[in-house]
Amino acid sequence: MSVYTNVSDQELAQFLEDYDLGKAISLTGISAGVENSNYFLDTDQGRFVLTLFERLSAAKIPYFLDLTDWLSTHGIPCPRPMHARSGKSLNSLCGKPAAIVQCLQGRSIEGRAPTLTEIRALGQLLGQMHLAGEDFPQRQPNPAGLAWMQETARHLVPHLDPADNQIIADELAYQSHIQREKLPGGVIHADLFPDNVLFAEQQISGTIDFYYAGDDAWLYDLAVVANSWCARPDGQLDPSLSVALWEAYVATRPLRDDEAPLWFAMLRIAALRFWLLRLDAVHFRRPGAITFCKDPEEYHRILLQRRQGL
Repeated sequence: MSVYTNVSDQELAQFLEDYDLGKAISLTGISAGVENSNYFLDTDQGRFVLTLFERLSAAKIPYFLDLTDWLSTHGIPCPRPMHARSGKSLNSLCGKPAAIVQCLQGRSIEGRAPTLTEIRALGQLLGQMHLAGEDFPQRQPNPAGLAWMQETARHLVPHLDPADNQIIADELAYQSHIQREKLPGGVIHADLFPDNVLFAEQQISGTIDFYYAGDDAWLYDLAVVANSWCARPDGQLDPSLSVALWEAYVATRPLRDDEAPLWFAMLRIAALRFWLLRLDAVHFRRPGAITFCKDPEEYHRILLQRRQGL
């Protein structure tokens, strides 16, 4: 989440006329992340989150809003979209597609390691999320799948040194032989980092930022979580955290026999995906009022360790 589009008081007031959410009190930019313009919106009826979509087309956004609506009604704590009087959850602000969603309670643990209680709660919730999304009627391929990685890698070639380009090429070649489409799957969050999970007293009170969601192998989604929550500073997996995550997840959504042998392949492609994403954000930076680029080197280290089975 970032701020690329500034919203004036007049534009906001006009936008809110279509909702029954009260009058605006304040609008505060949220600086974390890289994709959309996000604000905390305080009105005389409460706090919400306002998102202006900077890259996604208006035709693609309803999937994400419908998904969080679905999951929230199936026991998953995620931001329910607010509907305008017209019934639409997606509207337009400053010439951009825009939506207002619930602002969930709790705080992220970003900046510190999770406790075993927190990581077990996360593993259980991820399993519940996968099962809850199994009957979601809409289908959408993972927007950051292998094809996206290949295209992004091509754009990055002139900006990287030969050693890094070789690692990326080797990994893409390896992953092209992994048939993860044959693994059990369905809706995945695909970006369930510590800043996208809210806790209240070590219990999960919210999951946010579903704008990378799509259909893919559930094991891949678990790998995204393991890399982002269980990696030590050198990139290696913390054994106690990763085991606790795994055990809590499989107790909720038991694995099929062909999944466990591909665990490190999934960890590797999940690491590659976020290394490429961060490299792309750094080398093709977009101007914005508030922007924040996460360090690509973190996922470079993680990928190198996963390629060694660590």
